Amino acid sequence: MTGRYASVPMLYIRIGVALSLLACQGVSNAVDCQKLSDLASRDGIFVPRDDAGRTVIGKGRLQFYSAPDYSCVMRGVFVIKGQTVNAYTEYRKFTSVVYLSDKREKPIVGWVRTNRLTPNGIGVAPAQK
Repeated sequence: MTGRYASVPMLYIRIGVALSLLACQGVSNAVDCQKLSDLASRDGIFVPRDDAGRTVIGKGRLQFYSAPDYSCVMRGVFVIKGQTVNAYTEYRKFTSVVYLSDKREKPIVGWVRTNRLTPNGIGVAPAQK
């Protein structure tokens, strides 16, 4: 090609290369939810068993995550205001919890936003002295 359109195909190639590089960078920045959950459980702040009870507060559903990161969403898994969970570890703005439901055979274990929980004074073990 010659003239004013000669550089158009090269422009498309450059845009394609730039988009490919951005896409690869996005893949490399993906969160490994299992590794993050393990790290957070190890390095987070332990919640004493005698103070583990938490009640869900606020409006709407409280979403569960498999790790303390918004990209690790557990689709369709949530609790609502007034329900009770047991807290294990706090890490950044998340708390690892277990929810025991009458409707499910197995407990739900995951991470939820800490600001949607309030201590309820109920523990899962007696106070250690």
